[in-house]
Amino acid sequence: MKKNEFSHREYKKLKHKVNRNNILIPLLITSFVIVLLIFILNRVNFDIREISGASALIFTSFASSAFILFLMPYSKAAKRTRFVKSYIIAGVFGYTGFFLSRFVNFYIMAGIIIFVVSLLLFETDSEHPPAIGIAVAFMIFKIPIYGILTLIAGIFILVAARYIMQKAGILSKASEFRVR
Repeated sequence: MKKNEFSHREYKKLKHKVNRNNILIPLLITSFVIVLLIFILNRVNFDIREISGASALIFTSFASSAFILFLMPYSKAAKRTRFVKSYIIAGVFGYTGFFLSRFVNFYIMAGIIIFVVSLLLFETDSEHPPAIGIAVAFMIFKIPIYGILTLIAGIFILVAARYIMQKAGILSKASEFRVR
C-alpha cells in the first residue's frame, strides 16, 4: 500500500472525524425543518396521525428530500429545480392515478403511474428519487386533490429553508465533510 492510501477502516475513521465537526448544525437544522413542516402541514388540516398512513409516506418522502437537500447539497438530486419539478410531477400524476384507478385495475394503474412518473422525471431532468413515494402515496392512500396543496406547502417550506441555509453559509459547511 502506498504511503498516502488508507485502508477502508482508516478511511472510515478519518471521514467520521471530519464529518462530525461539519455536519451537526445541518443535521439539527434538517430535523427542525422537518418537525416544522409536520407542524405547519398538520395545522392546515392534514393530520399526520391519520390511520391510513398516507401522510406518513408523504412525510418520509419529505424527510428523505430534506436529507438530500441539506446534507448532500451538491448532489445532482439536490438541485432546487429538480426537487420542485419532481414533487409536482409526482403529485399530479399520483392523484391522476388514484382517480383513474376507479376505472382501471388498481395494480395496472399503479404500474403505469410509477412508469410514467419515472419516465417524466428522467425526461424533464428532474431526478429526485423520494418523489416517487409521493406518487405511490397518492394512489395507495387515495389522497384527495387538496394533497397537491399540501405538497406545494411542503415544497415551499423546504425550498425556503434551503435558501436560508445557503445564505447563512451552513450548506457549504455540510459539503466540506467529503473526503476526496
